[in-house]
Amino acid sequence: MGANVTANCVHPGVVRTRLTREREGFITDLVFLLASKLLKTIPQAAATTCYAAVHPRLLNVSGKYFVDCNEATPSKQAMNLTEAARIWVFSDTVVSSKDPKAALENYLSSIN
Repeated sequence: MGANVTANCVHPGVVRTRLTREREGFITDLVFLLASKLLKTIPQAAATTCYAAVHPRLLNVSGKYFVDCNEATPSKQAMNLTEAARIWVFSDTVVSSKDPKAALENYLSSIN
């Protein structure tokens, strides 16, 4: 086919967004004020995604994990093949279902 496709995973970090705008209040504002210096801006968070998508050095690189524009080692939990298989089966079940909401509800009731 000659499709030259690669797939990598990126972690953007903890990003300063307005996702909590509906939950504004003293506590939320205080937490974000205190944490604001630790949070990335949206452009900073997008940098690793852009790097993995278009940097010439990664032309034939696939199956890697990137953080802050550098290859990194995933956590033990991320490398758990049993958990990966469970998530794959769950995702396949929900995506291939004619009623994804019902499939999700069935799954959630089966694990409780």
